[in-house]
Amino acid sequence: MNQAQIRQEIAEIVAGNLRYADPFDRMNLERGKQVGVKGFTIQSAEEALADIMMDLQSLEQEAMIEGSMQSAQL
Repeated sequence: MNQAQIRQEIAEIVAGNLRYADPFDRMNLERGKQVGVKGFTIQSAEEALADIMMDLQSLEQEAMIEGSMQSAQL
């Protein structure tokens, strides 16, 4: 995984997780209409942050493993 790919993965992780805490995201607006709650979110900002951190740590481990494997092949 090169630097550009890692940056892209980071952006996707953050954007994907923030959707759950964004009251203006389409999925939250639709769910809010269903349950009759204005400003509905599937997750709190704190929950989304915890998920982002876990996902970024997993990405970090994946990148380190891949880097180690590439070094071992040299």
